[in-house]
Amino acid sequence: MEYLLTIWAWIRHKVDTAIHSGIPLVFWVRPWWSADQMPDQTGKTIFVTGGNSGTGYSTCLAFYNAGATVYLACRNESKAQKAMEEIKKGGEINFWGFSYPKRSQEQRDRRKGRLEYICLDLTDLESVDKCADAFLRKEKKLDILFANAGIMATPEGQFTKQGYTLQFGTNVLGHHRLISLLLPLLLSSPPTNPSRVIISSSAGHSMAPTGGVNYQSVIRDPSHPKDLDKPRQGKHELNKWDEYAQSKWGDIALAKWLNYQHGDQGRLISIAVHPALAATNLADSLGFAAPLKDIPWLVALITFPAKVGALNQIWAATLALPDAWYLNGEYIVPFQKIGVARPDLNDRKKVEELWSWCDEQAKKWV
Repeated sequence: MEYLLTIWAWIRHKVDTAIHSGIPLVFWVRPWWSADQMPDQTGKTIFVTGGNSGTGYSTCLAFYNAGATVYLACRNESKAQKAMEEIKKGGEINFWGFSYPKRSQEQRDRRKGRLEYICLDLTDLESVDKCADAFLRKEKKLDILFANAGIMATPEGQFTKQGYTLQFGTNVLGHHRLISLLLPLLLSSPPTNPSRVIISSSAGHSMAPTGGVNYQSVIRDPSHPKDLDKPRQGKHELNKWDEYAQSKWGDIALAKWLNYQHGDQGRLISIAVHPALAATNLADSLGFAAPLKDIPWLVALITFPAKVGALNQIWAATLALPDAWYLNGEYIVPFQKIGVARPDLNDRKKVEELWSWCDEQAKKWV
């Protein structure tokens, strides 16, 4: 019987992934909620990694328009300043740049929030520590942390400053460290208004290795040449798509661990989201992405705009209590639906192993 239940769980996961993959071609799956429906966020403090582009920018725009104090966390200050200028002008980001839709008088009169830049390089754990320290010196509360930034399918042979594969180091280790450092502040919120951690994942987590993460593969092999022009000699590194998949599996595991540890206490809501296939710079590392900019109709056929890709995480972050409690530890798929994550993510031991391993790595460098 247990074997049959396992098979059924995998079938449900595969079917749900196919239907809610976030590709516009699945024409009957569309958003039923918009950012205009989000409640007033005046007085809220929001932290968004990768807030200068893509879904992160759209998230910052939505919360700024709703009156929140929004921290754009990224490593390039000039790009962050440009993004903040565009947000103040009401610019919506797309595959080709910015557009400026007409706004109603009510929208123009709405009280705006406050924008702050904070330096964060997720590929460097020292930078993550400095970022968290700078934020904690400025703010006494944090209502929503969006672990939004990420990279996809970057070439093999690229590593973080501390020697972890670039995708896993950025998508998982960097965010794990940031969450850990900001966790005491997040947990200081009252149960009547618990803080939330929203972590971006992907349907691609389905293709992660057996067990979720091959930990040996994400640590730089000593035999790997420092000169990246030389042939790759690492024995254990996965190909770029498997590496991406295990990093996205890890992102869901982070959300589930937070729920296991703090959800029952009523002190925190943690949610993983799949944003849909959105037209952002996430695909910049893919050679075929650049030519698509010359074929707008094809872009619209296979991707959603960034503002649509941001809806899942904005919705998860603002859904009112008590409904929001039902999302705790869940994986949200396009659109505004609790999805079926890969069955092994329901294995608490595997989830706890991921968090513990990340903890152990951080201790080596701080």
